Parts: sequence; structure tokens; C-alpha cells
Amino acid sequence: MFFQQSFATLAKNTIPIIAPAALNDLGVSAASVGVYTGLSAFFQIFIMVGCGNFIRRYGGLRISQIGLVLIGVGLACAATKMLWPFLITAVVLTIGTSVATPASSQILARYATPKQAPMVFSAKQTAVPFGLMISGVMLPWFVTLFGWQGAMLATGGLCAAFAVLLEPTRAELDGDRDPTISLSPKGVRNTVSIIMQSADLRMLAMTMFAFVGLQTSYSTFVILFLTHKLDYTLTEAGGLFATATLIGLPARMLWGYVASAWSTSRIVLAGLGFTMAAASIATGFYTPEWATWQILAVAVVVTSTALGWHGVLLSEIARLAPPGQAGGVTGGVLAVSAMGQIVIPLSFSAILAWNDSYTHGFIMTGVLPAVIGVMLLAQKKTPAT
Repeated sequence: MFFQQSFATLAKNTIPIIAPAALNDLGVSAASVGVYTGLSAFFQIFIMVGCGNFIRRYGGLRISQIGLVLIGVGLACAATKMLWPFLITAVVLTIGTSVATPASSQILARYATPKQAPMVFSAKQTAVPFGLMISGVMLPWFVTLFGWQGAMLATGGLCAAFAVLLEPTRAELDGDRDPTISLSPKGVRNTVSIIMQSADLRMLAMTMFAFVGLQTSYSTFVILFLTHKLDYTLTEAGGLFATATLIGLPARMLWGYVASAWSTSRIVLAGLGFTMAAASIATGFYTPEWATWQILAVAVVVTSTALGWHGVLLSEIARLAPPGQAGGVTGGVLAVSAMGQIVIPLSFSAILAWNDSYTHGFIMTGVLPAVIGVMLLAQKKTPAT
């Protein structure tokens, strides 16, 4: 599941990272990258909220394989050098990347006890910064070797190949699948009902809205900021991003350990919200006068927080979900949070199109996580497990 999530993360960030090399050929502006991200998130809402019964019927492993193959198809469409296939990419690639987390949650929930869950889910979720690190190094290298079109084809081919390598594990990991599960819209209504009836799950959905919005905006725009405003080359910007991600990688395990052994998931998530808000605002004040180590230091804080909360939050969703429905409930919460991937990057794009200000954009992304931090601290403590 670690590598499944790594490939999904790599694929999800392929378009934003390769964008500086592709924008001229496609004849679009940098602001359009945020539009693409928002369009993908719009489709993600429906995929997330509707994937639960597919996972229960076919198994988390099989859905993971299907997702990886669709990633390959989506990136192949994007490599055509025409603008309209990107609409197909926005749908197909989004399906492939969106099912990764719910499918893996369905599997891991069977093996992790409530006490172990923050650590187990955090270990798996280290795949996200790992995937981002690999994308920051590998994709610019692929662009140099093969051009931006070849880079997309190569990345898609790797994802599809890994789907085949997963096959020997299916008998074990899909042992809980139920072929009799109906795929009717009733499953969607059931997922929404579970979330709406739980104050804890509603709070987690709002937390994801803010945190995912900041994470997506940062991943989408920081490379563009460094290359367009600070005169970094694509390779230099990608390398700095990869380095920050590598340094921040152990933080996911740290937050999982703290939530399991020292504190509660709610307190940990609140602290992360405050810290990522401050780091996002600081990012907006990068100037050419900043030394590389200063830019890297702020980036490390971002990667340690905005890219480090997932395991703690996902373990809470799995704990609160009814038995056997961790994947579906995770998808439902992620569907709510996907609105953050629409509203916040599109707001960033609007700011960028209006006054060409990355500073105002990064400040805007930092506001909501700070508000969420306050709300989490004010929330009543949930019963210990």
C-alpha cells in the first residue's frame, strides 16, 4: 500500500510539475494550472463518495490495480500535445488517483488495532511525501531525457506496470470482499448519512477541506513561484522541493507516534493546522533576496506539516467508521475535503490572474488551517479507544 500510494501521488503531481515545460506548447497561462486542479477535484468528489461499495464488492487491492491502469491511460491522453484531451485526463487520471487512499484504508483497517492505527496509517501515508520527492527529482529528469510528452508516457507506464506486480497479493488483501454488494446509489446515500450523523466525522471532513486545500495549492504553485518569480530553473526548483520533502518525510511517522503514545489525534491535528498556516504565509514572502537555505527551511516546515497529517486523520476516520466500511467512509470524508481542492486552488488562480501575486495566494491558503486549529481545540474530547 505504501508503493500504491507513492505511484498515485507521483501521478497526481505530474501535471503541476511538468506544467512549466508544457505551458508554451499548449498555449495557456500559469493560472490555468489551478483551473485544471480544480476541475480534477470536482470529479474527485463524485468518485470518492461513490467508491465505497465498489471497494467492498471487488476489494481494495483490485480497485488499487484498476486505478493504476487508469493513471497510465490518463497520462497518455495528456501527452498528445493538444488541449482538449486534458479534459479526458482530468477525469481518468482523477479516478485513478482518487481511489488509492480509500482502497488502502479498507485493507489497513483489517490489520491495525485502534492503538496502532495512527502509526500504521502514518507509515503508509509517508508514501505521499515520498511520491512528491520522487516527482520533484524524476519528472524534471524525464523532461530533460524525453521531453514533457515522453515524461508523461514514462510515468504512466510505470504506474500501469506496478498494477501487474500487485496481483500476487490479491488473495490475501481482498479476502474480505463481498461480491453480493449492490452498486446502486443507495450506497452513496448510506455513506453520506454515516458522515452527517457523526459530529466527529463532520469535523474531520472540515479539517481535510482546509488541510488538503493548502497542500494542493502549495504543490501546484510553489514550483511555478520559484521558476517564474525567483528565477530558479525547473531542475533547481524541483530539486529544492524534493529536498524539503525528503527532510520532512520522517514527520509523518513522528505525528503518528505522538498521537498514539503521547497525545490525541485532535490535539496533534490542531498543532499541525497552526504550523502549516504560518509556513504557508511565510512562503508568500519569498523574494530573490532570500538565500536558498532560507527558502528551504520554510519549505521543510510546510512538508513536515501540510504533507504530514494524513495518517493521523485517516486512522481516526477508520476508527469511527462502522465495521467493514472504512474504505467507503474514508472516501466520503475525502469527497467533502475535495471541495478544498476546488475552492482554494481556484481562489489562488483568481488572485494570480488578477494581480500576478503569489504572495497573496499563499497568505490566503494559510487562513483556514489556522481557523480549523481553533475549532479542534474547542471541540469536546472524543472517548479514548
